[in-house]
Amino acid sequence: MDIQDMRIFARVAAVQNLSAVGTELGLTPGTISKRIQALEDELCARLFDRTTRSIRITEEGAKFLTHVERILAEIEAARAAVGVNVEQPKGRLKISAPASFSRCFVGPAICAFMETYPEIEVQVDLTDRIVNLQEEGYDVVVRIGALLDSNLIAKRLASDRQIIVGSPRYLERAGRPRRPEELSQHSCLVLGDCSQWTFLNGGREIPVRVGGRIKSNNGDILRHAAIEGHGLTRISEIRANRFITSGTLCRVLPDYEVAAKSAIWALYPKSKHVLPKLRVFLDFLGEWFRDVHNNPDSARPEAEETALVVRETKSSELLHARVGSVRATNGMSRGSGGIR
Repeated sequence: MDIQDMRIFARVAAVQNLSAVGTELGLTPGTISKRIQALEDELCARLFDRTTRSIRITEEGAKFLTHVERILAEIEAARAAVGVNVEQPKGRLKISAPASFSRCFVGPAICAFMETYPEIEVQVDLTDRIVNLQEEGYDVVVRIGALLDSNLIAKRLASDRQIIVGSPRYLERAGRPRRPEELSQHSCLVLGDCSQWTFLNGGREIPVRVGGRIKSNNGDILRHAAIEGHGLTRISEIRANRFITSGTLCRVLPDYEVAAKSAIWALYPKSKHVLPKLRVFLDFLGEWFRDVHNNPDSARPEAEETALVVRETKSSELLHARVGSVRATNGMSRGSGGIR
């Protein structure tokens, strides 16, 4: 029985799409179909039920898949055991990571990783949805936030401390809160349905109900709204550092810790053996984020973040110039009776 046929079978079972597997392995859908047919002929069993629109694994196929996955894992582990000390890690890594965060942090890390390990190929998909590693063929996913229960192994890359920030314009207008309880008197920009912010001080929890005119499920929108002076927002410290350094945003309530079980995680499937390509990637990513976390002014993510600060600052200046122009025009029109 051909090992490549078993690999093809396992990928078709996971992806359930001949064209996608063909693209992944550099083969035509017709070739994939023929290899599956040859495997079925050899086993004298139907492994998949196929129609013009779908392909589903049969009961016999599911039983066979259990053994194939174990065989393929043992083959990879055997190769890793032999090659771990004699050759560079090599192969292809398929990675999923959150979109906006990855542009500034994961992207630069991966570029540096590929310079260090030239024999490793990388496919990076940026998405904020929860992906299925087995069905979609991912080796590892990077996620931010509280860790949900799963059957995956989680490697903590760095803490993701949350802080409260606002623009100098907003703080000049509304005042700077000195205690968490004062947030109820402020316009707060809320992420999703998280309308309660909890703080820690001296071992005491301080829950505060917050609200404002803007809610969003996207942190970038809330950050931009904060820069525009629409209120205070809770944000990841690692994302806020550049804006604080530039003076675009100011931290408030620094003596109170925001209670949040948030961190930056790498998640990957459980396995007796971690392949060298994945092991070195996890180690590299862990070191990268430790450097960024311990040295917020590190130059590694600076170019992208600095450009983002400049873009958002200019956008804010242009917007306020435009608002001022419109207000002046409206005032003149009212004075001349042009608007009724």
